[in-house]
Amino acid sequence: MRDVIDPGLVGIWIVPGEPRTYEVDADGVYHVADPESPVSFEAGGAVMHWEGEAHDRLSGITEPPEGRWRGRDTGAEWVFGGDGSYTVTLDGATDRGIWALRREGAALWTREEVATLTTTGAEITYALREGGTVTYGYTVGGGVWTLHDPATWVELARLVDPGALPPRP
Repeated sequence: MRDVIDPGLVGIWIVPGEPRTYEVDADGVYHVADPESPVSFEAGGAVMHWEGEAHDRLSGITEPPEGRWRGRDTGAEWVFGGDGSYTVTLDGATDRGIWALRREGAALWTREEVATLTTTGAEITYALREGGTVTYGYTVGGGVWTLHDPATWVELARLVDPGALPPRP
C-alpha cells in the first residue's frame, strides 16, 4: 500500500512571527527553510556569492546556480539540479532539499528535506531523514494546521498558510 498524505497539508506553512517556513509537497516530503539569501554571480557565472561566502563552480555550464559548487571558506560542496533539487555535502554528511531563485534572480532560497510525512486523517507521522519516527495528532483546514499530543490531544503547535493571512498594511 502506498503511503498517504492529506492533500490539505500540501503547501507552505509558517508560524506567525517566525522567519522559518515549513513546506509539504504532494509526495509528503517535508522541508524546512530559513529565509532566502542574497545571491550574485561573477566571472561569467564561475563564482557565486551566497550566504556570506564565495563559491567556485566545479561543473555545469547552465544558468547559475545550476551545477556543482564548492564554498571557499567551508569546503561545502553544493549541487543544484535543473529540476530544483539540491544536495550539500560537508564533512562527509550529505543533506538534500529543493531550491528556487527569487527576487528576479537576486536571492536563492533553499529548503532542506527533513522528513517524509504520512497521515491517517487523525494522526501524522514524520519519518525523519536521520532515522526514527514521531507521531502527532493533527487537524488541517481553513488555512490552519494544528499539531496535537496524540494521547491528550493538547495543542502543541499551530502553523498557518501565509496566503490565508490578511494583507499587511
